[in-house]
Amino acid sequence: MCVITLVMGGTSHALSQSWEHSKWLNLPTEQLLNMADKDFSDGNKKDTALMCYTIVANRYEPSLTREQKIQCKNANMRLWSIYFYDFYDYPKCFDFLTRANEMATEANIQDANIYLGFGCMYQTISEECNNNELGSTALKYYQQALAVALDTHDDEHADMACTNMVSMAYVQGGLEPISDTWQNYLQMPEDNETWILRRYNKLLYQAYTDIEHKNLDAAIDVYDRQLQLIDTTQYSRLIYFTLVEKAKVQAMKSDYRQAIATLKQAEKIAVELGMKDCKLEVYGMLSKYFRQLGNHSDYEHYFNQYTMLKDTLANYQQLASVSEMEFHNELKSMEQEMTEIKNHREVMNIVTLISFGFLLALLVMLLLVYRKNGQLKRSNELLYQKNVEMLQAEEEQRRTRLQWQEKEASTTDDKTDVETDVPDGAGHFKYKSSPLSDDNKQQLLSRILQVMDTSAEIFSPDFSLERLAMLAGSKYKYVSQVINEHYQLNFNNFLNAYRIKEACKRMRDMDNYGNFTIEAISESVGFKSRSTFVTSFKRITGLTPSQYQRMARKESLS
Repeated sequence: MCVITLVMGGTSHALSQSWEHSKWLNLPTEQLLNMADKDFSDGNKKDTALMCYTIVANRYEPSLTREQKIQCKNANMRLWSIYFYDFYDYPKCFDFLTRANEMATEANIQDANIYLGFGCMYQTISEECNNNELGSTALKYYQQALAVALDTHDDEHADMACTNMVSMAYVQGGLEPISDTWQNYLQMPEDNETWILRRYNKLLYQAYTDIEHKNLDAAIDVYDRQLQLIDTTQYSRLIYFTLVEKAKVQAMKSDYRQAIATLKQAEKIAVELGMKDCKLEVYGMLSKYFRQLGNHSDYEHYFNQYTMLKDTLANYQQLASVSEMEFHNELKSMEQEMTEIKNHREVMNIVTLISFGFLLALLVMLLLVYRKNGQLKRSNELLYQKNVEMLQAEEEQRRTRLQWQEKEASTTDDKTDVETDVPDGAGHFKYKSSPLSDDNKQQLLSRILQVMDTSAEIFSPDFSLERLAMLAGSKYKYVSQVINEHYQLNFNNFLNAYRIKEACKRMRDMDNYGNFTIEAISESVGFKSRSTFVTSFKRITGLTPSQYQRMARKESLS
């Protein structure tokens, strides 16, 4: 298991306050980060912290200042920590780490915490898959994290990286490969703030050295000294790790009863702090040691605990998803890497990985559906507001137009009505032989709009082009020509647009139409067919009538 990183506590995966998302979008980044850090310490507001970190992380773009890029990078690292320690959602973790690394590169900074995170990811995968090659990758990341921390005088992450590096090197076969890096670490000073972890790491290195030389009792004594050194409340995960390592050495001596007693202490820590990954590990070890003692009852109990927890975490599916996410990340540099491929085996590995990745993409898409539903809801709400604002603006234009028409009517009553054959064609060319001048067209358009703005007849199911022409004092072919040239619409679409806008108004008029069904609204504005109404409504507003009516009712209650 990963020994120590910047650990953050549990949080609620369901965002109970997602409705506040829109009002946070325009808050300054600094304010969002302060809110997130504060709310995260409050057990009842951790969902808001997760949302704030997400908003900041998604603000990244190449044009940001270096400081802004660092803030976005830090938000991604916070998200990585949450999803790694609380949700065990490894595909998301890999994505957050990759994005943070890209932002750090763009800002030209070295961040030891990023390499430490990659080390934890690869170590977790290697332990679940029992894959030494991935474990070797994890060790390299830990060494890189320590080297960067030493160069940047990042003492906190230097200690964390060293703890993980030493434990991972031992698991990989011995401490010799890290001897140079270890000597560099020993050069760091021990002051009042850092001496505990430095002392702990030196004892850890000594314990593994004793184990390599078969001095098992000496190693157990070192672990006891470590437990006396560190504070239970501040380093609970480190205490758990030390107890587990001590139990392993006791098992090497075939002292399974002592090993079980030690693991019971580790189990208590894991259960009290809700560390699911730790519980999974300790349940597996307890079941193994009880089986060695022939205690079948306790063996079955802990084996069942292990199996149920493993199913809950869905490790196998998540590990497969991590491989798929890693593949997509590597695609970005595939062209450069292809030139470095030297043998057929590497080529075949990439081909296999590609095939596997595309199969897993289908599973990933299913996981995204739930998230997109929430995004669609917010998008529909914004679309509804846009339609309401447009209707209000058009209503203002209609009142202005009617006032102007009344003023014009007091000075002139000229209606041009010219009849001629109109040859077929398209667009304006269709009417190239029309006798209507531009002034004639403008006057006729004004009369058409006056009818559409004032006459309730347009909401009659039998309202026709011929009736509109009669009311406008012209011939239907001229009315059709003006509508087509001015709006690029035929009569039916022109009429339906007015009817749909009226339907929108009535849906928001709760006093008079609050009890109307969709069918009743449709019929009240002149539609004979529900399907035609729904199609026209969706085309004009972008929403279905049911969605619009639901949001109108919600608006009336607010």
